[in-house]
Amino acid sequence: MQFRQLLSASVITVMAPLAFAQDTPSQQNEAKPAQPSKPKPKPKPAAAQKKPATEAKARLLERVKDWNVFVYEGTEGRVCFAAAAPTDMQPKTAKRTAVIFYVTTWQKDGVRNEISVKQGYAMKATGTATVTIGGKNFVLTPDDDKAYAKDPAEERKLLAAMANGGSMVIKATSAKGTVTTDEYSLDGASLAVQKLQEACPVAGGR
Repeated sequence: MQFRQLLSASVITVMAPLAFAQDTPSQQNEAKPAQPSKPKPKPKPAAAQKKPATEAKARLLERVKDWNVFVYEGTEGRVCFAAAAPTDMQPKTAKRTAVIFYVTTWQKDGVRNEISVKQGYAMKATGTATVTIGGKNFVLTPDDDKAYAKDPAEERKLLAAMANGGSMVIKATSAKGTVTTDEYSLDGASLAVQKLQEACPVAGGR
């Protein structure tokens, strides 16, 4: 967990102009960036259970239109991920920390293209996050302030839909009952995932 917290801080720093572009003043004053995605039980990648010997620094590898590709290299192995912030967030009055969509590869653990979204609030435990792309709906399972695809097969379907471009809308409900709607641009998403795969190739990964 500590590894992901440190990695997240450097990612959010680079993405700050995008991640907070739609935030209200109360969101912008949030002192501590929220944690990034963590693996849902499947099992958990070993890298997520380790603490780095030194502070982790994620390096921005490339900006691909509305998406960004990051690389982290350390004793835990190489971790790469493509990330994007919403282009629009509703309602504007909702108090949230940074909201970011991730596609992550844990090279050492053979985990490739893990889908997750950081909602910026604790999600309703019995709810879901619904991703809509081109009229197709995908359901993500909540885990505190994040949500994940239920399995690799669903991740592949979602990635295929993302590759068609256009926009992606994610609707979810907070633990307090606030319904949010976030819109993401998919301009550059397909190429960003390709760059991710080139930076972190995984042979025989899931």
